Amino acid sequence: MIDEPDTEDRRKPNRRTVDRRRQLKQWLREHADSASVAEIVTEFGVSEATIRRDLLALSQSGDIQRVYGGAIAGSPIEFSWREKASTHAKDKTRIGVFCADKLVSAGDVVFIDSGTTPAAVARAISSRDDVTVIVGGLAALLELADGKPDVLVLGGALRRRSASFIGAHAETLIDHIRPDVAFLGTDHLDPELGANYPDLAQALFKTNIVRRAQQSWFVVDESKFQGSPRFANWTPLTAQTGIVTTRSATTERMRDVYAKRGITVEFAS
Repeated sequence: MIDEPDTEDRRKPNRRTVDRRRQLKQWLREHADSASVAEIVTEFGVSEATIRRDLLALSQSGDIQRVYGGAIAGSPIEFSWREKASTHAKDKTRIGVFCADKLVSAGDVVFIDSGTTPAAVARAISSRDDVTVIVGGLAALLELADGKPDVLVLGGALRRRSASFIGAHAETLIDHIRPDVAFLGTDHLDPELGANYPDLAQALFKTNIVRRAQQSWFVVDESKFQGSPRFANWTPLTAQTGIVTTRSATTERMRDVYAKRGITVEFAS
């Protein structure tokens, strides 16, 4: 157990403290939403005194809210695609390889969404010359830039936080294409409400993709099944949507929940 020295007398906290507080803030929002001090101590392997100083600093900056015995996530914050890229990286790679190998056939027109897990699908599919890929975000485009597939890029404005292409140009193009398969990202999945997004424009656009694609897959790591949704905007799941994730106790349990609603959950091996 590590007990770090008090940093309140310093002009600014050291790098290790900054990194831990950033990780704590993200952990609360992505995995727990709320947690006791004891749970946070166990998760981060530092002393209770250190965690209490971290919680005080984060509450003063408005990043979290202190409650009796612990903390809860503050106002909903959308993490950038670069911040998300380093989380669950191995799982995202496995998901990408599974999708490219098992869910895409020769001659398919494939839509790949913005987001870091869809970008892993793009990376895995970049060596194939027998498909056409429509990209909805910058991360996927970068993965395909030196690859072999034919690539169509949705026009419109760049939404920087998600590095996605949005607006009338993107919507017009997708209205004239019927993808064989679509791979979509999301901030959270709920068996009743569907896929969660930071703004209404994204939720409506993903809904249109699901409606037009022959088959849609939400590609997610296990954190997207955990905690509570942070936003109020949803894309409903349909009989033509499925989920690709990695196997864990959480996803095993959720597979049964989604199966009762007619939604297939595939595990990337």
